[in-house]
Amino acid sequence: MARPNYRDRLRSRYTTAAEERIEKAQAAAAELGHIEPVPWEDIRAVYTRPERAPWESYKAAAREATHHAFAVVFLLGMAGMFLLALIMGNMKQQAADEARKAAPAGATPVVKEILTRKEEMGILAICGGFLFLTFVNSAYGNVSTRRKRLAEGYLRDGEQVVTEALAALPALAGVASAPVGRKRAEALTDVHTKISSLMTAVTASTEMAAGITGYAGDRPRLKEHGQKVRTAFADRLSGLVEDREGTARQLGGMVLTVAGRHARASYGTLLDAGDLPVEPGPEVADLRGVRKVLGGAAVAALVVLAVAMYSGADLAASVGLSLGVFVVAAFIGAVFTGRLHEVARAFSLFNRHGGGPSGGAV
Repeated sequence: MARPNYRDRLRSRYTTAAEERIEKAQAAAAELGHIEPVPWEDIRAVYTRPERAPWESYKAAAREATHHAFAVVFLLGMAGMFLLALIMGNMKQQAADEARKAAPAGATPVVKEILTRKEEMGILAICGGFLFLTFVNSAYGNVSTRRKRLAEGYLRDGEQVVTEALAALPALAGVASAPVGRKRAEALTDVHTKISSLMTAVTASTEMAAGITGYAGDRPRLKEHGQKVRTAFADRLSGLVEDREGTARQLGGMVLTVAGRHARASYGTLLDAGDLPVEPGPEVADLRGVRKVLGGAAVAALVVLAVAMYSGADLAASVGLSLGVFVVAAFIGAVFTGRLHEVARAFSLFNRHGGGPSGGAV
């Protein structure tokens, strides 16, 4: 069904949502008493969509959705082949063991075929149909997610640091003026949540060179700067329970500095050297999403283990199969949720310290 001017209306909603976010941040900065100049026009430019013909926009969206769907289908196909090979190998081993037990002494055991040609073709047709439906669903889901984020005023990954910074400012203004009681406690919780999201966005951005393709600079130095920025925020957050209003204003200034400099692509100087600690502090993994990914993989592995044991497989084969399922499910879940980097970092910290990651998200 055709929807006239849908693209223009969607872009207008994106611009309106982004402008509302900026206006709330400006009001919060004024409420916090911030008097230093803020590059609001540079921040606004982060949300300025490039002008291009409708056909070019459709091609870009279709290309992104197709690449995403192909990646999903490829991962599912590889995982399916891996699991099918494990299951078929287990079934063949069981059939060979049964044939040896049933064969008379001295006779050559005759192993029956596990699947007929017709059954194999049926399995291939079912798998092919499943992968095709997955491709269509993934492509449509990618387009739908893109539309939703566009309507909410957030689309590109490069906007995340600025967006989280702008979202933190009203929370800081709220905690500075919150009355005594439950509202103040809720305001403190909201501030910690918003600043934590900003800290995670900063470290993720600096670790990935802010999305700069082919970045040839000093990646460890940029990553260290992101860790120092995170540590600076964490140190300052502690002051909220000592000097709530003064700390909220200081945090507001830091948030505005990060937003402005990130908007100007000054990724290596998000805060001044004097505001940063000498040491970057311990590397911290954001385990909130990682727990969900690994929890889902563990459930899948337990289900496979139960089915394998119920089907009569020996313990060693069942455990090996379930471990393989856990690894594959964790990898696919991390890719689907965009947390592959976080899962890899959590595992690296676990290996480095031996007893688990050095800490969770603040």
